[in-house]
Amino acid sequence: MISLLDAARDTGIYSIPEAARYAKMHPNSLRNWFAGGSDRAPLRETEINSPDFKAISFLDLIEAVAIRSFRLDYKVSFQKIREAVKNAKEKYKIEHPFAHKEHRTVLLGNDLHIFLPEDSDNPVQLTGKMVGQKSMKPCIEAYMKDLEFNVEGMAQLYTAFRYKNQEVILTPKFHFGEPAIRENGYTAETLYRAAVAEGSLERVAELYEVSVDAVETAYRYCNTELSLAA
Repeated sequence: MISLLDAARDTGIYSIPEAARYAKMHPNSLRNWFAGGSDRAPLRETEINSPDFKAISFLDLIEAVAIRSFRLDYKVSFQKIREAVKNAKEKYKIEHPFAHKEHRTVLLGNDLHIFLPEDSDNPVQLTGKMVGQKSMKPCIEAYMKDLEFNVEGMAQLYTAFRYKNQEVILTPKFHFGEPAIRENGYTAETLYRAAVAEGSLERVAELYEVSVDAVETAYRYCNTELSLAA
């Protein structure tokens, strides 16, 4: 685990409500996934050493996005996700199976598989009756298309929203991980608040010297994805 100070400086840090908003889920669900409850263990431990559990790291956020995708888009059970995380750590020493380029975790049928560096063509099964067996069947990558990676292969940037030719990105190296427009670097909320105040996308584009598409992207993302109130 890392301290809150180290996370803020090096790996990015998000409060639980903030992370839940970016992952598009309820804060209580996010808290339960990483902290567990009186009757259940967490799906995985958070990177940050925070006794009162008030924050998670950027990699934790990425894994929350992955878990949400597995749950909502592919109907993977919590039991299988928990099994996948446990087997990845115990069998292959992989701490972040959902946030590493070389350890791509994919869905095949009803079970989770993981690619290992020594065999990039054939994923190993993490859940189900054939755990540890190689699979020659094609897999579906559930969420990797939205990630970019550093030289160590760890996720360093997440594209949270796309509209026209614009993208909203999150990265711990930029605005402390706050959603921002890739093209110009302004935070999405800055352009959104300006659009609300000015009442005109074109006026904000002129004031901030950015494209109208960038302002509209920020507005759509904050209004529909984050449900921000003016």
